[in-house]
Amino acid sequence: MASVVDPDMFQVPLAALCNSTREALSTHLNPLKVLPTDEGLLRDWRGLAQLAGFSGQMVALMGSKPDPTAQVLSQWRQGSVGLLRSILGQLDRWDIVNDTQNMMDHDAVLFLKRKEETGASAPELDADVDKEILTIADVYRLEQGMEPQRYDAFLLFADEDQDFAMQIMDRMETEYGLKLCLRDRDLVGGLTFEHEAIMRLIARRCNRLIVIASPNFLKSEANKFFVTFATALGIDQRLRKVVPVMYQRCQLPPELTYYFWLDYSRAGKLYDFWTKLHNSIHSPSNMQSSRTNLPAIKANGEESCSLKPQPVLEHNTVISSNWKDEDPADSCSLGSENSSTLSQNVSSQCIF
Repeated sequence: MASVVDPDMFQVPLAALCNSTREALSTHLNPLKVLPTDEGLLRDWRGLAQLAGFSGQMVALMGSKPDPTAQVLSQWRQGSVGLLRSILGQLDRWDIVNDTQNMMDHDAVLFLKRKEETGASAPELDADVDKEILTIADVYRLEQGMEPQRYDAFLLFADEDQDFAMQIMDRMETEYGLKLCLRDRDLVGGLTFEHEAIMRLIARRCNRLIVIASPNFLKSEANKFFVTFATALGIDQRLRKVVPVMYQRCQLPPELTYYFWLDYSRAGKLYDFWTKLHNSIHSPSNMQSSRTNLPAIKANGEESCSLKPQPVLEHNTVISSNWKDEDPADSCSLGSENSSTLSQNVSSQCIF
């Protein structure tokens, strides 16, 4: 058995590497190297993928992703920290070994210490990660025999809008005591199917999806898919799922023009944006109280397009313009006349 003080790195799985270590590896390995090793091995992520045993087709698929090194590390199920270091040596990338040695050692010690304290074997932990453990909080809750973490909202934003997203995270968690889920901060490293994990979090573990709309946000097909997916969930379950925030004015896709939006540009003494956002996240869904009175939705969707939500609030208004900003109680609510049309639109986009 590997010692916590002097760990056998060949017994430490790649799942032990934290996100900062993985990012450091990506920084070194993602840039393509022209000169190969004396054995003809490419000295970047492609050489790592080759020696890890991935097929040429898989390597090509990884190369189409923004961070191919992360793809290699997440899908290399039989890899270990020791084997990773050995391969980096074969690739003549001792610069990476030297730069990341302390980080890997630190990750390995933490992993083995946690394993020793919980008494969980690596195969058992891996099986749980594949099924239910999606976030870092889940790992610690698993060790304490608790259910996976639930969140008030999943925060979806473009990378270019990260500074504003961090403001939302800080205000909502520090001042209002909410718990948000962010992809880069909360998801565990090494998830094979990140999109599927995010969908499961949005559908089962996050009460809301906060959407930060901007021109950069709409450039991402993945972001637009998650919004469409959450919108379909909200319609089928008759609850408010999406909390839309207009950060920078942009031309919204058709499925998003049905919402009332919180306008960040109006923030000030006369428009308390942060309180409105908190109330939109924390308040009960407009439709939850009337769900028991609604007929069941058939599996083939015959009734899903004919059902009209019963208005609970006096000012549940139909949206006719591209976007509107209203009080927190109205933000994210759908106009009853438009709900069937939107249900038809999103149902055709969310079949997977």
